[in-house]
Amino acid sequence: ASGAAVVAATMVTHPVDVVKVRLQLADKGSSRADSFSVLRFTRLWPTLHRSEGSAVFFSGIRSGAVRAGTYGTARIGLCEPLQEAIGTRTGGALLSGVLATIVGNPFEVLKVRLQARPAEAAGGEFGAMRSMVREEGFSVLARGFRWAAARSALLTASQVVPYGYAKQSLRPILGTDGILLHLVASLVAGGVTCTTTAPVDVMKTRVMSAAAGGGQQHGVVALLRSEGPLFFFKGWLANYVRIGPQTLFIFVFYEQARRAVCALRPSG
Repeated sequence: ASGAAVVAATMVTHPVDVVKVRLQLADKGSSRADSFSVLRFTRLWPTLHRSEGSAVFFSGIRSGAVRAGTYGTARIGLCEPLQEAIGTRTGGALLSGVLATIVGNPFEVLKVRLQARPAEAAGGEFGAMRSMVREEGFSVLARGFRWAAARSALLTASQVVPYGYAKQSLRPILGTDGILLHLVASLVAGGVTCTTTAPVDVMKTRVMSAAAGGGQQHGVVALLRSEGPLFFFKGWLANYVRIGPQTLFIFVFYEQARRAVCALRPSG
């Protein structure tokens, strides 16, 4: 159920993810504009369409779907069992996020690279992965793992935990455990998640998108000095537009899929 939910949500929001990555990698312009400007966000869509065509918004979508199926299944599916085993909501969410990154990182690297440079997928997305490994070694598949694991842990904790608390708090107000409750709780969780994960998400994108020895691989201190603290919120608005609906789709699909699975199980 969790894997299907994350794949569906990823496919729907993938074009916004492409725009977010481009904003995070932008070298020109102010960090404030790349982070929070509605005008900058909306103008980038026609700019990309004119220069690269409509296909640019779907670059890396296959690897994104595979990554969502593996990573998403582990991240959401392991969360509740780990929370019960550890005894804390936050601890279980953080651990499930880190474990999910182990299986999803290779496809995350490929997705980000193709979103940054779609031309690399001329021979197919997984042909691009073979080329990456041939030219840069198998270690390329683990590139950015620390940032990705940190983001995944924070993402899971700041999605799943606020979603659970929001459901618990809103149930007496909204009544039964239905679509409306799932919708409102998802929107609350999405708002928390976007801000919590922004700095590590920017660093993950920078590191993963760089070819071996590429210029994007800079340290945190150097980037802070050269671009200021708002650098770590580049693509924030795009991320908000993406994570809000994605969180909504994930949890609404997850709740419905879980109900369907439970209904298929033999009673008794």
